[in-house]
Amino acid sequence: MTFETALGGEGLAPVIRQRGIGLRLIGYILLFSSCVTLCFTVFQLYWDYRRDVGAIERRLDDVQTSTAASLARSLWQTDIGQVRLQVEGIMRLPDIQAVTVRLDGARPAGGNATVVTAGRHRTEAPIVRQYPVIHHVQGRDLKLGTVTVEATLDEVYQHLWDEGLIILVSQGIKTFLVALFTLFIVHKLVTRHLALIARFVGRFDIRRSLVPRLALERPRHPPGHEDELDLVACAFNGLAGDLETTYRELQAVNSELAADNHARRLAEQEVQHLNAQLEQRVRQRTRELEAANQELGAFAYSVSHDLRAPLRRIEGFSRILEEDFGGRLDGDGLHQLERLRAGVGEMTEMIGSFLRLSRCSSLELTLEPVDLTALAEEVVARLHEKDPGRAVTIEIQRGLAARADRRLIRLVLENLLDNAWKYTRAAAAPAIAFGRSENGPGRSPVFFVRDNGAGFDMALAGRLFSPFQRLHASEDYEGSGIGLATVQRIVARHGGSIRAAAQVGGGATFFFSLETGGV
Repeated sequence: MTFETALGGEGLAPVIRQRGIGLRLIGYILLFSSCVTLCFTVFQLYWDYRRDVGAIERRLDDVQTSTAASLARSLWQTDIGQVRLQVEGIMRLPDIQAVTVRLDGARPAGGNATVVTAGRHRTEAPIVRQYPVIHHVQGRDLKLGTVTVEATLDEVYQHLWDEGLIILVSQGIKTFLVALFTLFIVHKLVTRHLALIARFVGRFDIRRSLVPRLALERPRHPPGHEDELDLVACAFNGLAGDLETTYRELQAVNSELAADNHARRLAEQEVQHLNAQLEQRVRQRTRELEAANQELGAFAYSVSHDLRAPLRRIEGFSRILEEDFGGRLDGDGLHQLERLRAGVGEMTEMIGSFLRLSRCSSLELTLEPVDLTALAEEVVARLHEKDPGRAVTIEIQRGLAARADRRLIRLVLENLLDNAWKYTRAAAAPAIAFGRSENGPGRSPVFFVRDNGAGFDMALAGRLFSPFQRLHASEDYEGSGIGLATVQRIVARHGGSIRAAAQVGGGATFFFSLETGGV
């Protein structure tokens, strides 16, 4: 089978051109194999080098053991010809480059030193050995000279070069063939299936009515013997099934959402229509309310003006009656006349309170920082001037301030402090306090006015801020019943609230907040 047939007629050229996993794999194999081959080649060449050098050294040792004795005999007999023959015999040994025999020791009959040389001498020979030539005479060892043998490593180096070249070429060819075969195996078993999976994933479309399933171009392994590619295909097919199910569910949800959006748009249109109608009604009701407020203001002014004129006439006629006919009236008549004048005064005060209540609802707010401590001190000073004979303990917290309408907040303090002054009249040691209670961070401050006066029953607290409602008899405590209603309306216009806590005979505390904020 050829590579082209195994690769489905495509050959290895497209695989290499793609620069995919196979090409990187062959590169890694070549690199690793080259490094291994180089290391083993160096090791083998070093081993052969040591072996060849060791053979040369053993050969030189053999020269010493086998030739030194015969050279000694020839030198002792001064047979130079025999010495030359022996030197030439040494030169015939492999790798021997030069041999030198020098006769310079004890000689039989004296004479000049003799030197026998063979071969070509080098200044620096790779291997040089010198052996002494010793002759045994009458139990003594006589040194006759020295044998110098020089060996060359040229043949060793040439042998190593040839052997290294053969190893590298043969290992390179073998490594390349192994890499090609590995590339073929990887392509056949892995990369072509990965390319098939990639093409299938690239064409995968969940929007099809029938989503295809991934199938590898090979027989599937039986259950329990699946390889990694079978697991990948199974996992992708499972994922595709889950995606198909989820997509169908999303389609159903989208259809429901589209219907809901349509219904929501219809509802929004209906809400917009209703809001338009509501705004129209609000504008109409606002105009009606403004007209009603104007009519109420005009009515309040008319009532206060029209009622005060008759009351002033009654007051004037009662004074004339007292001045002109007071001597003719008995005690009971004078008492009735006094009650008449007191009723006129109460009616006048009630009309004034009613007019103030009406005005506090119609006045435009002018918010500004107000020093509540200074304002309360002014109100208390006025109360002392009005009733100088009373000794009341007054406690006003320092640094109290708020953002409010100065005119209206003065009415709040006047009504609350006047009530506290009035209802502590019967207390043994009357005391009044004005301050601010502790509150959480970021919340509006809560102010209070506390007294130890008559107090009231908390069961009647629901009537406390209603106009003309009194919790005490008018014979005991004067008043028109408008003050707390005025306070409640002013506090409400500032976005705050007011409440009370009291007990009969134990005093009362009024708490109020201003959502317009403190300073």
